[in-house]
Amino acid sequence: MVEALNTFGAILTYAANMEESLAHYYAQAQQVSEGEAAERFEDYGRKSTKRKGRLTAMRQENVTEIVLEPISGLNISDYDLPAPQPATAAEALAAAIDLETRVQKFYAEAGPKINVTEPRRAFAKFAQETAERLEELQG
Repeated sequence: MVEALNTFGAILTYAANMEESLAHYYAQAQQVSEGEAAERFEDYGRKSTKRKGRLTAMRQENVTEIVLEPISGLNISDYDLPAPQPATAAEALAAAIDLETRVQKFYAEAGPKINVTEPRRAFAKFAQETAERLEELQG
């Protein structure tokens, strides 16, 4: 488990763990939802699993960057994801909005602090994709 978001490696590890948690949540949300909502949650879970793989690969490819300058200004408690257990489709939707809000904030705030080009660009893309998810969920 990551205790502080103060290095490149810690940030990428945290992001991969966050995406794994999201994928797990969306599997639960899909089970209590029907129709379009269930399909949307399934899609989001699949995309979170794909993001996790990409983040893990980025961390492995940029292993030499892990020991570079420390990163500051990121408080892990600002981004920690609760582990909701939705019982209804309405609960699943409300929790998904909360989770995606935290994820979007993380990517938007952590991305500019990373001094490696590819992961910084990926975080910007993930922040944008998450903002689009939020719009879908709120709409």
